[in-house]
This record gives sequence, C-alpha cells and structure tokens, in this order.
Amino acid sequence: MSVPLLIYGAGGLGREILSLVRSLDAFEPLGFLDDGVAKDKTINGARVLGGLEVLHVFEKPVNIVLALGDPVAKSLLAAKIDPGLVYYPVIKHPSVIIQDEASVSIGAGSILCAGSILTTDIRIGDHVLINLKCTIGHDTSIGNFTSLMPGVNIAGEVSIGTGVLIGSGSNILNRVSIGDNSKVGMGSVVIRDVVSDITVAGVPARRISP
Repeated sequence: MSVPLLIYGAGGLGREILSLVRSLDAFEPLGFLDDGVAKDKTINGARVLGGLEVLHVFEKPVNIVLALGDPVAKSLLAAKIDPGLVYYPVIKHPSVIIQDEASVSIGAGSILCAGSILTTDIRIGDHVLINLKCTIGHDTSIGNFTSLMPGVNIAGEVSIGTGVLIGSGSNILNRVSIGDNSKVGMGSVVIRDVVSDITVAGVPARRISP
C-alpha cells in the first residue's frame, strides 16, 4: 500500500524527486508545497497545494521530503517545521546500490538518486541529498543537510560535516575532512582537509573565499 507523500520545493530538484517517487511503489505523491509558487499551479501533473501552512490540514504526521539542493535553505526550512506535524522518510531510487546494507545508516529525509553506489560502513545524516551517479566509499560519514551534486566521487575514510555543498563531478580523496558549511566547486579534486565555512575549487582544490 502506497504512503502519501508531500514534496516541498517545486523547482527542478522537486520535479526530479516527483519522477523518482513515481517510480516507487512505496509512495503516492500528494503534490508540492512551496511558499514561493502560486497555489494550484500544476507542475508535471502535480498540484502546488500551498506553503508550509498546508501541513496543518493533513492527518498527523504527514510524510514530506525537502527537495532543496541548497544546504542552508534546507536547514532553515526544517527549523520552521513542527516535528510533530511530519515524518521524513528516506527516498531511494531502485537503481541505488548499497553493497553492505547492514553497515550503512541513512538519516531521516535523505534522498538517494539514480545510479549512486554506497559500499560499506557509511553514515549518512538527516536531509542529505546524494544526487545522480555519486559514489561513496568505505568508512565515510556525511553530516546533516549536506548536498552532493551529480557525479561526486568520495573515496574511503572521508568525513564531511553539516551543511556542506559539493559541486558536480568533484572527487574527494581518501581520509580527507571537510568542515561544516563549506562548499566545493564543481569538478574539484580535494586532496587535503577543508576547514569550516569556506569555499574551495580547482584541481587540486584551493581556497577561493572568503
């Protein structure tokens, strides 16, 4: 029996998550929530039901996924939502490979998109986005609200903090640590630790701001 599911975010990622959810038997999408899109607008066959205020009209708790790629936006949104109103299921595309499921933990509300591979002894926090065709090696930990864009490759024994954004096609080498709220530019190769609250980019990745 399918579980009703709301998708917060009616942008590009929201539309991708809608198509992902439609490929699963586990969920039945009820529509979008988005405080920045007109109510009753139809997007890819799903209606925008309104903003966060709509949560109060559903039987509690209602299942919802936060379809936002920006870690800051995700964390701010989650802080606005009364946890008693919602349940955050894990959304995983059928093509995702988890080699050793018993040793991999995935936090509430995380999204694993098509073609991604996770090996063994991995910890994924809450509301983590693992976008298309990412690979995550052994003994890696990823903090809450972090987003990996398509094609990110993470080698073994990597530690990624909370609220990190890693751009498409980036490679993170073994035993590297990336601090909270940092950003890695697309196509970067990270070969050394990255401290919190900075942006790095390049091959090899170097600090570019602040």
